[in-house]
Amino acid sequence: MELAVNTFDYSPAELSSFRLDGEILSDFLVDSSLSWLEKSQSVLAQETVPMVLTSFAASWALGVGKKPHRPTATAVAPHRLREAQNGEICIEERTLASHHIWIEGHCGVTTPLRTISDLLRCPVENWFRSKRLVSELITVYQLSLEDIEIFIHERGIIPHKQVALSRTREIFYPSDTR
Repeated sequence: MELAVNTFDYSPAELSSFRLDGEILSDFLVDSSLSWLEKSQSVLAQETVPMVLTSFAASWALGVGKKPHRPTATAVAPHRLREAQNGEICIEERTLASHHIWIEGHCGVTTPLRTISDLLRCPVENWFRSKRLVSELITVYQLSLEDIEIFIHERGIIPHKQVALSRTREIFYPSDTR
């Protein structure tokens, strides 16, 4: 598993050198220059109902990966939205428990465990990208296999639960062919 790189630890020249040498990929830098709240506010500031960034957008806000072209977000219950004020935002319908989000004011993000859970259940065509982001989130937030499995099981009946559990084991035990 590659380690995340904190952009404050290196100069721009050093980061460029790392990328050119293939030691890091620019998509998987940890950008600590802005907090999750500042990043979510930069996308959700125009919204009139409380919203949180989800999936790939949440991983970016949590410091891993780059900002998606069309960030995804979910309105916080009891609000439902079909269209966001910011036309760049793609609205997702998700059921979010209060302990699955970090929110201040009207802007927030899904927690690292919820973000990982959502990325683990993504469609097959997005799995390569999701797998790398999940690995980075695990490293940055120092999560264990047990942390993730317990979280997924506690969610009860969710779509693609077995896929998520299988992918979790694949990340932690890549050579295991069970």
